[in-house]
Amino acid sequence: MNRLRDLEIKPTQSALGAEIIGTDLSQPMPGELIHRLIKLWEKYHVIFFRGQSVSPERHIQISQWFGPRHAGYENMPILGDSTQPEMITISNVESDGLLGGGYIEPHQDGAYLPTPLAGAMMRAVEVPESGGDTSWSNLILAYQELPVMLKRKIRNLRVTATNIYAGKTSRTDLGGGKQFFAPDESPVYAHPLVRVHPATGKKILWVSPLNSERIEGVRNQIEANALLDTLKRHVDQDHLYYRHRWEAGDILIWDNRCCNHKRDAIPEGQRRVFYRTVIGGSRPF
Repeated sequence: MNRLRDLEIKPTQSALGAEIIGTDLSQPMPGELIHRLIKLWEKYHVIFFRGQSVSPERHIQISQWFGPRHAGYENMPILGDSTQPEMITISNVESDGLLGGGYIEPHQDGAYLPTPLAGAMMRAVEVPESGGDTSWSNLILAYQELPVMLKRKIRNLRVTATNIYAGKTSRTDLGGGKQFFAPDESPVYAHPLVRVHPATGKKILWVSPLNSERIEGVRNQIEANALLDTLKRHVDQDHLYYRHRWEAGDILIWDNRCCNHKRDAIPEGQRRVFYRTVIGGSRPF
């Protein structure tokens, strides 16, 4: 266990994602195996491990293999509260849990930041009998499938993202969950509509149905809005997604630079308790 030669990679039958077998994340791990896991994350965009049991401290340590902790920006919070700056409770049960139990639209975490998050790591402790699945979409593939003429049209454009928490203490359209200390206003940053993955060099269509607000670089705003609507529909096609049915003990790490994700609603009366850390990112280019 935890030897490079024992590692087994089981790709999903979807547009992204792979299960990693043959590792116990609670135990010490050699550097060459950690390096391999990072490369698999960059290749498959979503990697997951079943049947794991790790402490909160170990969870944070594993997350930091993939990049630094997001330091945050004043008046620009991500999900979380001041009592848990690193470990975020994602739950429809606990009083300090976030996101409630409703459906959450496809989005990127922290897309409104000057340096959007590189990724996140989620640990499932309690899962509902039904519902609550999370799905990730492949934005590299979404770009590759665009017509050549559309690729040319958007190659130098930029897109802004909405801070969906600004001025709010709760969002019923985010499942009834709460976001604490959200400011009334948030600065707006424009990032490349077609960004390049800093590790692989692949082009990414940086659009999400929930976050993306406005395309810059098109003089006619009606045309810009129509273009954004077209791209939002494009990235939300079923064949671009991997849908994950959670099991207690799952640990999943995703690449936020090239994925959208969404969550199914959780039936009333069923418990879902997860813990999440986020990975700091760099300025898109």
